[in-house]
Amino acid sequence: MTTTRRIAEWAATAPRTWSADALRTAHRAFVDTLGVTLAGQAEEVSTRLLAATAAWGDGAIAILGRSATRPAPWAALVNGAAAHALDFDDVLDPAMAHPSAPLVPALLALGEETGATWGDVLDAYIVGFEVMARLGEAMNLSHYHRGWHTTLSLGSPACAVAAARLLGLDVERTHAAFSAATSMAGGSKQQFGAMMKPVHSGLAAKNGLVAARFAEAGITAAGEIVDGPWGMVAMMAEGAAGSAAMGPLGAPPAIEEHGVWAKRYPSCASTHRPADALLALKAEGLTAGDVESIVALVSPAAQANLRYRIPEDPSQARFSLCYCAAAALIDGDLTLASFAPAAIARADVRALAERVGMDIHPDLAGSRPVADVTERTTVIVTTRGGATLRKDVGDPRGHPRRPLTDAELTEKFLTCAAAGGIAHPQVALEAIESAGPATPVRDILGALTPRSPAVAAQRAG
Repeated sequence: MTTTRRIAEWAATAPRTWSADALRTAHRAFVDTLGVTLAGQAEEVSTRLLAATAAWGDGAIAILGRSATRPAPWAALVNGAAAHALDFDDVLDPAMAHPSAPLVPALLALGEETGATWGDVLDAYIVGFEVMARLGEAMNLSHYHRGWHTTLSLGSPACAVAAARLLGLDVERTHAAFSAATSMAGGSKQQFGAMMKPVHSGLAAKNGLVAARFAEAGITAAGEIVDGPWGMVAMMAEGAAGSAAMGPLGAPPAIEEHGVWAKRYPSCASTHRPADALLALKAEGLTAGDVESIVALVSPAAQANLRYRIPEDPSQARFSLCYCAAAALIDGDLTLASFAPAAIARADVRALAERVGMDIHPDLAGSRPVADVTERTTVIVTTRGGATLRKDVGDPRGHPRRPLTDAELTEKFLTCAAAGGIAHPQVALEAIESAGPATPVRDILGALTPRSPAVAAQRAG
Protein backbone atom coordinates (compact mmCIF):
# COMPACT_ATOMS: atom_id res chain seq x y z
CA MET A 1 0.00 0.00 0.00
CA THR A 2 1.35 3.44 -0.92
CA THR A 3 1.92 6.10 1.73
CA THR A 4 -0.78 8.36 0.31
CA ARG A 5 -3.29 5.51 0.27
CA ARG A 6 -2.39 4.48 3.81
CA ILE A 7 -3.00 8.02 5.08
CA ALA A 8 -6.30 8.29 3.18
CA GLU A 9 -7.59 4.95 4.43
CA TRP A 10 -6.79 5.80 8.03
CA ALA A 11 -8.27 9.30 7.79
CA ALA A 12 -11.51 8.08 6.23
CA THR A 13 -12.08 5.04 8.43
CA ALA A 14 -10.49 5.69 11.84
CA PRO A 15 -13.20 5.26 14.51
CA ARG A 16 -14.23 8.27 16.53
CA THR A 17 -13.00 6.74 19.77
CA TRP A 18 -10.52 9.41 20.81
CA SER A 19 -9.40 9.47 24.41
CA ALA A 20 -10.56 12.14 26.83
CA ASP A 21 -7.02 13.57 26.79
CA ALA A 22 -7.01 13.86 22.99
CA LEU A 23 -10.38 15.59 22.95
CA ARG A 24 -9.39 17.93 25.78
CA THR A 25 -6.19 18.90 23.95
CA ALA A 26 -8.15 19.56 20.77
CA HIS A 27 -10.72 21.62 22.68
CA ARG A 28 -7.97 23.72 24.29
CA ALA A 29 -6.43 24.26 20.86
CA PHE A 30 -9.73 25.62 19.58
CA VAL A 31 -10.08 27.95 22.57
CA ASP A 32 -6.55 29.25 22.07
CA THR A 33 -6.95 29.67 18.32
CA LEU A 34 -10.30 31.41 18.54
CA GLY A 35 -8.77 33.90 20.96
CA VAL A 36 -5.73 34.72 18.85
CA THR A 37 -7.93 34.93 15.74
CA LEU A 38 -10.12 37.55 17.38
CA ALA A 39 -7.04 39.58 18.31
CA GLY A 40 -5.56 39.11 14.85
CA GLN A 41 -8.63 40.55 13.13
CA ALA A 42 -7.46 44.00 14.24
CA GLU A 43 -4.22 43.62 12.25
CA GLU A 44 -3.76 45.38 8.93
CA VAL A 45 -3.32 42.13 7.01
CA SER A 46 -6.75 40.92 8.15
CA THR A 47 -8.44 44.18 7.21
CA ARG A 48 -6.82 44.15 3.78
CA LEU A 49 -7.78 40.52 3.15
CA LEU A 50 -11.35 41.24 4.14
CA ALA A 51 -11.40 44.05 1.59
CA ALA A 52 -9.73 41.93 -1.07
CA THR A 53 -12.34 39.17 -0.76
CA ALA A 54 -15.35 41.49 -0.73
CA ALA A 55 -16.02 41.13 -4.45
CA TRP A 56 -15.55 37.34 -4.60
CA GLY A 57 -19.15 36.28 -4.10
CA ASP A 58 -21.78 36.36 -1.39
CA GLY A 59 -21.76 34.00 1.56
CA ALA A 60 -22.96 33.79 5.15
CA ILE A 61 -19.92 32.19 6.78
CA ALA A 62 -18.56 34.01 9.82
CA ILE A 63 -15.56 36.27 9.90
CA LEU A 64 -14.72 36.06 13.59
CA GLY A 65 -15.22 39.29 15.49
CA ARG A 66 -16.75 41.01 12.45
CA SER A 67 -20.27 41.48 11.17
CA ALA A 68 -19.06 40.78 7.63
CA THR A 69 -19.45 37.31 6.15
CA ARG A 70 -17.93 35.50 3.18
CA PRO A 71 -18.24 32.25 1.22
CA ALA A 72 -16.61 29.40 3.11
CA PRO A 73 -13.25 29.35 1.25
CA TRP A 74 -12.74 33.09 1.73
CA ALA A 75 -13.89 32.97 5.36
CA ALA A 76 -11.28 30.26 5.93
CA LEU A 77 -8.69 32.46 4.20
CA VAL A 78 -9.43 35.60 6.23
CA ASN A 79 -9.81 33.82 9.57
CA GLY A 80 -6.76 31.66 8.90
CA ALA A 81 -4.60 34.71 8.26
CA ALA A 82 -5.97 36.47 11.35
CA ALA A 83 -5.18 33.39 13.45
CA HIS A 84 -1.51 33.69 12.46
CA ALA A 85 -1.24 37.48 12.19
CA LEU A 86 0.21 37.98 15.68
CA ASP A 87 2.34 34.80 15.70
CA PHE A 88 0.51 33.97 18.91
CA ASP A 89 -0.92 30.69 17.58
CA ASP A 90 0.18 27.20 18.56
CA VAL A 91 3.03 25.02 17.27
CA LEU A 92 3.47 21.33 16.38
CA ASP A 93 7.09 20.29 16.92
CA PRO A 94 7.66 17.52 14.33
CA ALA A 95 5.96 19.54 11.61
CA MET A 96 7.82 22.70 12.66
CA ALA A 97 4.53 24.35 11.78
CA HIS A 98 1.48 26.08 13.19
CA PRO A 99 -1.28 23.45 13.08
CA SER A 100 -4.36 25.17 14.48
CA ALA A 101 -4.15 28.49 12.62
CA PRO A 102 -5.10 26.76 9.34
CA LEU A 103 -7.01 23.75 10.70
CA VAL A 104 -9.43 25.56 13.01
CA PRO A 105 -10.59 28.23 10.50
CA ALA A 106 -10.96 25.63 7.74
CA LEU A 107 -13.08 23.36 9.91
CA LEU A 108 -15.19 26.14 11.40
CA ALA A 109 -15.97 27.57 7.95
CA LEU A 110 -16.87 24.16 6.55
CA GLY A 111 -18.63 23.20 9.76
CA GLU A 112 -20.82 26.28 9.68
CA GLU A 113 -21.58 25.72 6.01
CA THR A 114 -22.58 22.06 6.49
CA GLY A 115 -24.31 22.28 9.87
CA ALA A 116 -21.62 20.29 11.67
CA THR A 117 -21.34 19.95 15.44
CA TRP A 118 -18.55 20.69 17.89
CA GLY A 119 -17.87 16.98 18.15
CA ASP A 120 -17.55 16.75 14.37
CA VAL A 121 -14.94 19.50 14.13
CA LEU A 122 -12.90 18.17 17.07
CA ASP A 123 -12.79 14.76 15.39
CA ALA A 124 -11.71 16.25 12.05
CA TYR A 125 -9.10 18.41 13.79
CA ILE A 126 -7.47 15.37 15.41
CA VAL A 127 -7.30 13.67 12.00
CA GLY A 128 -5.79 16.72 10.29
CA PHE A 129 -3.33 17.19 13.15
CA GLU A 130 -2.22 13.58 12.66
CA VAL A 131 -1.49 14.11 8.98
CA MET A 132 0.53 17.29 9.60
CA ALA A 133 2.57 15.57 12.31
CA ARG A 134 3.33 12.46 10.26
CA LEU A 135 4.31 14.46 7.18
CA GLY A 136 6.61 16.49 9.42
CA GLU A 137 8.23 13.32 10.67
CA ALA A 138 8.79 12.17 7.09
CA MET A 139 10.17 15.44 5.72
CA ASN A 140 11.89 17.42 8.48
CA LEU A 141 14.33 18.85 9.27
CA SER A 142 15.37 18.87 5.61
CA HIS A 143 12.08 20.35 4.42
CA TYR A 144 12.19 23.19 6.95
CA HIS A 145 15.87 23.95 6.42
CA ARG A 146 15.30 24.21 2.66
CA GLY A 147 13.13 27.24 3.36
CA TRP A 148 9.58 25.90 3.15
CA HIS A 149 7.02 27.53 5.41
CA THR A 150 5.52 24.34 6.71
CA THR A 151 2.28 25.95 7.90
CA LEU A 152 1.36 26.21 4.21
CA SER A 153 3.34 23.36 2.64
CA LEU A 154 2.18 20.75 5.16
CA GLY A 155 -0.91 22.65 6.26
CA SER A 156 -2.64 22.43 2.88
CA PRO A 157 -2.78 18.60 2.73
CA ALA A 158 -3.50 18.38 6.47
CA CYS A 159 -6.47 20.72 6.09
CA ALA A 160 -7.67 18.80 3.04
CA VAL A 161 -7.75 15.52 4.94
CA ALA A 162 -9.46 17.20 7.90
CA ALA A 163 -12.07 18.73 5.61
CA ALA A 164 -12.60 15.38 3.88
CA ARG A 165 -13.17 13.81 7.28
CA LEU A 166 -15.71 16.49 8.20
CA LEU A 167 -17.53 15.95 4.89
CA GLY A 168 -17.57 12.20 5.46
CA LEU A 169 -15.78 11.43 2.20
CA ASP A 170 -14.89 7.83 1.43
CA VAL A 171 -11.34 6.54 1.04
CA GLU A 172 -11.12 7.30 -2.68
CA ARG A 173 -12.25 10.88 -2.31
CA THR A 174 -10.15 11.47 0.81
CA HIS A 175 -7.18 10.18 -1.19
CA ALA A 176 -8.00 12.64 -4.00
CA ALA A 177 -8.40 15.56 -1.57
CA PHE A 178 -5.00 14.89 0.03
CA SER A 179 -3.27 14.52 -3.34
CA ALA A 180 -4.98 17.58 -4.84
CA ALA A 181 -4.00 19.79 -1.91
CA THR A 182 -0.31 19.13 -2.50
CA SER A 183 -0.73 20.96 -5.83
CA MET A 184 -1.64 24.05 -3.79
CA ALA A 185 1.15 23.67 -1.23
CA GLY A 186 4.03 26.11 -1.22
CA GLY A 187 5.25 28.98 0.91
CA SER A 188 8.75 30.33 1.48
CA LYS A 189 10.16 31.34 4.85
CA GLN A 190 11.51 34.36 3.02
CA GLN A 191 8.11 35.86 3.90
CA PHE A 192 8.86 35.78 7.64
CA GLY A 193 8.43 39.31 8.94
CA ALA A 194 6.25 40.31 5.98
CA MET A 195 2.48 40.63 5.77
CA MET A 196 2.34 37.61 3.46
CA LYS A 197 3.56 35.27 6.19
CA PRO A 198 0.23 35.03 8.05
CA VAL A 199 -1.58 34.86 4.70
CA HIS A 200 0.13 31.48 4.27
CA SER A 201 -1.99 30.12 7.11
CA GLY A 202 -5.14 31.43 5.47
CA LEU A 203 -4.13 29.90 2.15
CA ALA A 204 -3.62 26.50 3.80
CA ALA A 205 -7.11 26.69 5.32
CA LYS A 206 -8.66 27.73 2.02
CA ASN A 207 -6.68 25.17 0.02
CA GLY A 208 -7.75 22.29 2.22
CA LEU A 209 -11.39 23.24 2.03
CA VAL A 210 -11.26 23.66 -1.75
CA ALA A 211 -9.35 20.40 -2.30
CA ALA A 212 -11.94 18.46 -0.29
CA ARG A 213 -14.78 19.99 -2.28
CA PHE A 214 -12.93 19.16 -5.52
CA ALA A 215 -12.66 15.54 -4.41
CA GLU A 216 -16.30 15.47 -3.32
CA ALA A 217 -17.23 16.57 -6.85
CA GLY A 218 -15.22 13.70 -8.34
CA ILE A 219 -12.00 15.46 -9.38
CA THR A 220 -9.21 12.90 -9.16
CA ALA A 221 -5.50 13.36 -8.45
CA ALA A 222 -2.25 11.38 -8.53
CA GLY A 223 -2.28 8.10 -6.67
CA GLU A 224 1.01 8.50 -4.80
CA ILE A 225 2.12 12.00 -3.89
CA VAL A 226 4.35 11.52 -0.83
CA ASP A 227 6.94 9.05 -2.11
CA GLY A 228 8.47 8.51 -5.54
CA PRO A 229 10.83 10.62 -7.69
CA TRP A 230 8.31 13.45 -8.04
CA GLY A 231 6.65 13.05 -4.67
CA MET A 232 6.63 15.57 -1.83
CA VAL A 233 9.65 14.10 -0.06
CA ALA A 234 11.90 13.97 -3.13
CA MET A 235 10.91 17.41 -4.39
CA MET A 236 10.59 19.31 -1.12
CA ALA A 237 12.83 17.50 1.38
CA GLU A 238 15.83 16.02 -0.39
CA GLY A 239 17.80 13.86 2.00
CA ALA A 240 14.91 13.36 4.44
CA ALA A 241 14.14 9.88 5.71
CA GLY A 242 10.74 9.94 4.01
CA SER A 243 7.78 7.77 4.90
CA ALA A 244 10.05 5.28 6.67
CA ALA A 245 10.38 7.87 9.44
CA MET A 246 6.64 8.32 9.89
CA GLY A 247 5.10 7.08 13.09
CA PRO A 248 2.13 4.70 12.94
CA LEU A 249 -1.08 6.51 12.18
CA GLY A 250 -3.19 6.95 15.28
CA ALA A 251 -1.22 4.55 17.46
CA PRO A 252 -1.08 6.66 19.55
CA PRO A 253 -2.66 9.72 17.93
CA ALA A 254 -0.14 12.47 17.25
CA ILE A 255 -2.14 14.86 19.39
CA GLU A 256 -1.31 12.61 22.38
CA GLU A 257 2.22 11.71 21.28
CA HIS A 258 3.42 15.22 20.44
CA GLY A 259 0.84 17.54 21.98
CA VAL A 260 0.14 21.17 21.18
CA TRP A 261 2.48 24.02 22.09
CA ALA A 262 0.21 26.93 23.06
CA LYS A 263 2.32 30.07 22.92
CA ARG A 264 2.96 32.24 25.93
CA TYR A 265 4.32 35.16 23.88
CA PRO A 266 3.03 36.73 20.61
CA SER A 267 6.25 36.22 18.67
CA CYS A 268 8.14 33.62 16.65
CA ALA A 269 8.52 30.40 18.61
CA SER A 270 12.29 30.71 18.18
CA THR A 271 12.24 33.72 20.55
CA HIS A 272 10.48 31.90 23.40
CA ARG A 273 13.39 30.05 24.95
CA PRO A 274 15.61 33.15 25.03
CA ALA A 275 12.74 35.18 26.49
CA ASP A 276 12.14 32.56 29.18
CA ALA A 277 15.84 32.57 30.03
CA LEU A 278 16.02 36.34 30.40
CA LEU A 279 12.81 36.53 32.40
CA ALA A 280 14.21 33.89 34.74
CA LEU A 281 17.39 35.95 35.17
CA LYS A 282 15.28 39.05 35.77
CA ALA A 283 13.40 37.19 38.51
CA GLU A 284 16.81 36.49 40.06
CA GLY A 285 17.62 40.21 40.14
CA LEU A 286 19.07 41.07 36.70
CA THR A 287 18.06 44.49 35.36
CA ALA A 288 18.52 46.05 31.95
CA GLY A 289 20.95 48.53 33.45
CA ASP A 290 23.22 45.69 34.55
CA VAL A 291 23.73 44.38 31.01
CA GLU A 292 26.91 44.86 29.04
CA SER A 293 26.02 42.21 26.45
CA ILE A 294 23.71 39.27 25.84
CA VAL A 295 24.46 36.27 23.61
CA ALA A 296 21.85 33.61 22.89
CA LEU A 297 23.04 30.21 21.67
CA VAL A 298 20.26 28.76 19.52
CA SER A 299 19.62 26.15 16.85
CA PRO A 300 20.41 26.77 13.16
CA ALA A 301 16.67 26.92 12.44
CA ALA A 302 16.14 29.56 15.12
CA GLN A 303 19.07 31.63 13.87
CA ALA A 304 17.68 31.53 10.32
CA ASN A 305 14.18 32.51 11.47
CA LEU A 306 15.30 35.47 13.59
CA ARG A 307 16.66 37.50 10.71
CA TYR A 308 15.85 41.04 11.87
CA ARG A 309 18.29 42.76 14.18
CA ILE A 310 16.63 46.14 14.86
CA PRO A 311 13.05 45.86 13.58
CA GLU A 312 11.23 48.54 11.65
CA ASP A 313 7.67 47.35 12.32
CA PRO A 314 5.72 44.88 14.50
CA SER A 315 6.01 42.03 11.98
CA GLN A 316 9.79 42.27 11.97
CA ALA A 317 9.89 42.64 15.75
CA ARG A 318 8.26 39.22 16.15
CA PHE A 319 11.23 37.77 14.25
CA SER A 320 13.93 39.76 16.03
CA LEU A 321 15.75 38.02 18.85
CA CYS A 322 17.46 41.29 19.71
CA TYR A 323 14.19 43.14 20.14
CA CYS A 324 12.37 40.34 21.98
CA ALA A 325 15.26 39.85 24.38
CA ALA A 326 15.48 43.56 25.16
CA ALA A 327 11.72 44.02 25.52
CA ALA A 328 11.39 40.96 27.76
CA LEU A 329 14.09 42.19 30.13
CA ILE A 330 12.81 45.77 30.25
CA ASP A 331 9.07 44.98 30.36
CA GLY A 332 9.26 41.82 32.46
CA ASP A 333 7.11 40.04 29.85
CA LEU A 334 6.28 39.90 26.16
CA THR A 335 2.66 40.86 25.54
CA LEU A 336 0.55 42.20 22.70
CA ALA A 337 1.49 45.69 23.89
CA SER A 338 5.19 44.85 23.50
CA PHE A 339 4.70 44.78 19.72
CA ALA A 340 2.82 48.03 19.27
CA PRO A 341 4.66 50.50 16.98
CA ALA A 342 5.33 52.88 19.86
CA ALA A 343 6.79 50.07 21.96
CA ILE A 344 9.17 49.04 19.18
CA ALA A 345 10.42 52.61 18.82
CA ARG A 346 11.42 53.00 22.49
CA ALA A 347 14.97 54.31 22.81
CA ASP A 348 15.87 52.21 25.85
CA VAL A 349 14.71 48.98 24.20
CA ARG A 350 16.56 49.76 20.98
CA ALA A 351 19.73 50.58 22.90
CA LEU A 352 19.62 47.28 24.75
CA ALA A 353 18.77 45.39 21.55
CA GLU A 354 22.01 46.66 20.04
CA ARG A 355 23.88 44.74 22.75
CA VAL A 356 22.18 41.40 21.98
CA GLY A 357 23.89 38.80 19.79
CA MET A 358 23.14 35.28 18.60
CA ASP A 359 25.22 32.23 17.72
CA ILE A 360 24.71 28.54 17.02
CA HIS A 361 24.52 26.30 20.06
CA PRO A 362 27.42 23.84 19.71
CA ASP A 363 25.16 20.89 20.60
CA LEU A 364 22.63 21.79 17.88
CA ALA A 365 24.87 22.27 14.85
CA GLY A 366 24.16 20.24 11.73
CA SER A 367 21.05 18.79 10.15
CA ARG A 368 19.33 15.82 11.77
CA PRO A 369 16.06 13.91 11.40
CA VAL A 370 13.31 15.66 13.29
CA ALA A 371 13.03 12.72 15.70
CA ASP A 372 16.57 13.41 16.90
CA VAL A 373 16.02 17.10 17.59
CA THR A 374 15.91 18.37 21.15
CA GLU A 375 15.68 22.15 21.00
CA ARG A 376 17.24 24.26 23.71
CA THR A 377 18.76 27.67 24.22
CA THR A 378 21.57 28.97 26.38
CA VAL A 379 21.63 32.69 27.19
CA ILE A 380 24.88 34.22 28.41
CA VAL A 381 24.78 37.68 29.98
CA THR A 382 27.89 39.70 30.69
CA THR A 383 27.21 42.41 33.25
CA ARG A 384 28.77 45.85 33.44
CA GLY A 385 30.51 44.66 36.59
CA GLY A 386 32.23 41.86 34.65
CA ALA A 387 30.14 38.94 35.92
CA THR A 388 28.88 36.22 33.60
CA LEU A 389 25.36 34.86 34.05
CA ARG A 390 24.15 31.77 32.21
CA LYS A 391 20.67 30.30 31.84
CA ASP A 392 19.66 27.17 29.91
CA VAL A 393 16.10 26.59 28.71
CA GLY A 394 14.83 23.36 27.18
CA ASP A 395 11.04 23.37 27.18
CA PRO A 396 9.59 26.90 27.02
CA ARG A 397 6.44 27.96 28.79
CA GLY A 398 3.42 26.63 26.92
CA HIS A 399 5.25 23.63 25.43
CA PRO A 400 3.39 20.29 25.82
CA ARG A 401 5.93 19.26 28.45
CA ARG A 402 5.41 22.57 30.25
CA PRO A 403 1.84 23.51 29.30
CA LEU A 404 -0.12 26.62 30.08
CA THR A 405 -2.49 26.13 32.97
CA ASP A 406 -6.22 26.44 32.40
CA ALA A 407 -6.08 29.80 34.17
CA GLU A 408 -3.29 31.02 31.87
CA LEU A 409 -5.20 29.86 28.79
CA THR A 410 -8.32 31.63 30.05
CA GLU A 411 -6.41 34.85 30.66
CA LYS A 412 -4.88 34.65 27.19
CA PHE A 413 -8.28 34.16 25.54
CA LEU A 414 -9.90 37.02 27.45
CA THR A 415 -7.02 39.37 26.65
CA CYS A 416 -7.09 38.45 22.96
CA ALA A 417 -10.86 38.67 22.67
CA ALA A 418 -10.85 42.13 24.27
CA ALA A 419 -8.07 43.22 21.90
CA GLY A 420 -10.25 42.03 19.03
CA GLY A 421 -13.14 44.21 20.13
CA ILE A 422 -15.40 41.55 21.65
CA ALA A 423 -17.66 43.41 24.08
CA HIS A 424 -18.15 40.50 26.49
CA PRO A 425 -15.13 38.19 26.31
CA GLN A 426 -16.24 36.10 29.30
CA VAL A 427 -19.59 35.36 27.63
CA ALA A 428 -17.77 34.33 24.46
CA LEU A 429 -15.47 32.04 26.40
CA GLU A 430 -18.38 30.44 28.24
CA ALA A 431 -20.06 29.69 24.91
CA ILE A 432 -17.00 27.73 23.81
CA GLU A 433 -16.33 26.04 27.13
CA SER A 434 -19.94 24.90 27.49
CA ALA A 435 -20.04 23.36 24.01
CA GLY A 436 -20.80 19.66 23.95
CA PRO A 437 -20.33 17.17 21.12
CA ALA A 438 -23.81 17.89 19.75
CA THR A 439 -23.56 21.71 19.92
CA PRO A 440 -23.86 23.20 16.41
CA VAL A 441 -20.78 25.08 15.24
CA ARG A 442 -23.09 27.93 14.22
CA ASP A 443 -24.18 28.45 17.82
CA ILE A 444 -20.60 28.84 19.03
CA LEU A 445 -19.65 31.22 16.24
CA GLY A 446 -22.68 33.35 17.04
CA ALA A 447 -21.09 34.28 20.37
CA LEU A 448 -17.88 35.34 18.61
CA THR A 449 -19.36 37.36 15.78
CA PRO A 450 -21.54 40.48 15.85
CA ARG A 451 -24.43 39.96 13.48
CA SER A 452 -26.59 42.45 11.63
CA PRO A 453 -30.35 41.66 11.54
CA ALA A 454 -30.07 40.90 7.82
CA VAL A 455 -27.31 38.34 8.32
CA ALA A 456 -29.11 36.78 11.26
CA ALA A 457 -32.24 36.38 9.12
CA GLN A 458 -30.21 34.87 6.27
CA ARG A 459 -28.61 32.35 8.61
CA ALA A 460 -31.92 31.48 10.22
CA GLY A 461 -33.37 30.76 6.77
